[in-house]
Order: sequence, then structure tokens, then C-alpha cells
Amino acid sequence: MPLEDELGDVIRKARVGLMLSLEAVAQRVGLPAPDLEKAERYLSVPGDETIHELAGVLDLKAQALLDLAHKRFVPARTVFESLGTVAMISSDYGSGVVNCYAVWDPSSGEGAFFDTGVDFAALEQLQARHGFVVRYVFVTHTHGDHIGALGEIQRRWKSAAGGGADEPLRGARLVQRDTEFALGMLNVEAFPTPGHSAGGLSFYVEGFGANRPALCVCGDTLFAGSAGGPMHSYEALMRSVRRELLALDEGTILCPGHGPLTTVSEQKRHNPFA
Repeated sequence: MPLEDELGDVIRKARVGLMLSLEAVAQRVGLPAPDLEKAERYLSVPGDETIHELAGVLDLKAQALLDLAHKRFVPARTVFESLGTVAMISSDYGSGVVNCYAVWDPSSGEGAFFDTGVDFAALEQLQARHGFVVRYVFVTHTHGDHIGALGEIQRRWKSAAGGGADEPLRGARLVQRDTEFALGMLNVEAFPTPGHSAGGLSFYVEGFGANRPALCVCGDTLFAGSAGGPMHSYEALMRSVRRELLALDEGTILCPGHGPLTTVSEQKRHNPFA
């Protein structure tokens, strides 16, 4: 699966988040404004010295930004599939692809979806294949691509929904900090990661067995090599990325709303926003 973002996306998200005009950033790095605009639109790649300057002006990690610019960062394969009772389901949405996730406990037969994507049939087929009871559907945020199949899930399985207090969903339990849920032997802990949206949540899932990593479903807060757009607050988004998600155990598998799986340790090294 390709990365969600390219160099231009990262530069633009940081610039807009810091409320800097294109002209102001261009002047500070010694680049004509039309050339910076071309970089943000994927039409050109600035020289390495300019990329270093951009990283300084935009408070980004320079080496990670260079690696992204030259397509040197490719996420390593995680052990996600070897956990055995998890799945990532990707569905087309507009010109992009959105991810949702399923986790289930074989001893109790209880399971949950994390976000829904827009392809209910794929979720129904997955549940039928593995036979778990859909006890919960957890929502990282309420943008349409992440809750497109929510109504169908609730009608089909009468699942309890959990969502952020600042993005209320009808009939959903409003999740505060460190709210925990049990799925048999698995434990799900919800914690706020706002910034991309006002009530963004991430879900930390552990209990897969000895020496097996935990998962963190992080929605659009963090992508492999990037972060979500600061639609609510860039300051809050950076706190969520740097103080919450990247403070997790380094072996934790990060499950983003778009793009490939990654790990905390990998993102500490390779994410320009780290």
C-alpha cells in the first residue's frame, strides 16, 4: 500500500497549520514563491539544502523530510497479520482509500470494528468468515469516510458505539480519557488525540499474548510518514502525535485511517512531524 502523503502534502499541512503564507515561507528559505507552490503540488522537488531550510522553518524533522522527498522511506512489514485475530479492511472513497480495522477474541467470540469505511459488505463477509460477535464499533472521528457504514453495522448487529465527547454520535457512548473496554481477554483503551478533528480518539488494544505487540488505531491523527490535516487545531494535532502516539511503547503497531501500517519506533525515525 503506498504512503498516504508526499513531500508536498507535508509541507502544505505544516505551513497551513502554522498559519504561514506561501510567500512568507518561500522568502525565509530563499525560494521563489511559485517554486514552493510547485513543490506543494508535487510538480517539483526542491534541492536538499532548501528542504533542510523548510524543515527548520516548519518545525519538521529534516532527515525524515529528505527521505520522503527522495522516496527513501518504505514502511517495514509489521507482525499485524501474525496476531491472527485482527484484520484491516480498505475501501475506496472518492479518489482515495480509507482503512478500518477488526479485532476479535477467539475465547469469548467477542469482536469490534474500529471505524467502518464505506464498504459494509466487506465487513459483513469478514464477520461471517471468522464468526465473532460484533460487540462494539469504535469511532476515531466522524468524517464521512470513517463512519460511512456505521448505520448498517448498528442495524445488523446492534453494536454499541463509542465516540469522542466533542464529536457526539446519536446513541454512542461518549468516551473520555482512558476509558477502557473488554473484549474477552483483549483490552481496549480509548484516549483523546484531537487536532485533525475536535473529538479525535485513538484506541490502544492489548492482550494478544506473551511477546506480542499492542495495536493503536489512530484514525487520521498520524499516517506512515505524515499526519492528518489540521482541520481543528495544528497545535493539538502536534501534541497528539508527539506526546500521545509517539510516547507509546516503540513496538506498538500503528493502524492509520489511510495508508500503510507502521510502528511507533519507525515513525520516531521517519515521520517529519515527530
